[in-house]
Amino acid sequence: MARFCLGFSLTEALCLGAGLAVSGFCYYMYRKKKKTADELDNASHINIDGNLKDTLEVTPGARLQYAVVEGVVEPVGEPLRSQCHEDFVGVLNKVEVTEHRLGLNSLYSALFKRRDKPVLHKQVRSVPFVLRGSDETAVRVHCPLKASGLNMEILYKRFHQVSHGFSVLGWYFSGVKSNRQLETEEMLRVGTRVTGVGELTLDPDGTLNLRPPSDGSKYFLSMAGYDTLRKKHRAAAKVWKYLAVIFALASAPAFYTCYQAQPEHLMLFILFFS
Repeated sequence: MARFCLGFSLTEALCLGAGLAVSGFCYYMYRKKKKTADELDNASHINIDGNLKDTLEVTPGARLQYAVVEGVVEPVGEPLRSQCHEDFVGVLNKVEVTEHRLGLNSLYSALFKRRDKPVLHKQVRSVPFVLRGSDETAVRVHCPLKASGLNMEILYKRFHQVSHGFSVLGWYFSGVKSNRQLETEEMLRVGTRVTGVGELTLDPDGTLNLRPPSDGSKYFLSMAGYDTLRKKHRAAAKVWKYLAVIFALASAPAFYTCYQAQPEHLMLFILFFS
């Protein structure tokens, strides 16, 4: 019936549809990553110094829509103290407990990763902070938890073995065994050099601000340098581009077979999936 209606077999249609869907998704991710990489390439690289306010005062709206700044983290007021190392202070702190699970049957292992890591507990604390430049000039950082690319320093990491008690039957029927729990503490410490990419503005009172761009561009806070951040996203765009080409080529034999069978029906099929 499927061959009568479409002009080619259901298996061929599924292969072609899957290939087009995966290739289309990879191309979408490529365009998304390329857009971010292009925005990073075109962002204005601004030094945090005494000339920054003068630059923004002569800029329309006293703002730069997408700018790159680098500075040293300093708290506005009292900093946070580490829960595991009292001598360490910072402006962002995250404590997380994850459960490491081991799949005991083939079905669980096939549908999920071999080791699952659900979050059991997560606590995030933050205080206002600035990025200070070469002199006393500082830029206030807004909404740091919305920024991408911030991999904080790991201060504490410890595995805890789980006491299972009488849950053997539970393992058997669920196919999942709770293996152990991992407790970690991460912190953005005072004195860390951070690269920020976002919207740079000057308030009427003279306060410099870095915040998420109002046009929807990607907001970054990174302990890596600007060049590292830019190259990382450019490389990610290339990977997605190659994957899109690979899956498109993989679906070419199915496309050719279907085209030979019924070119008119194939065009309708492609329009349906696109």
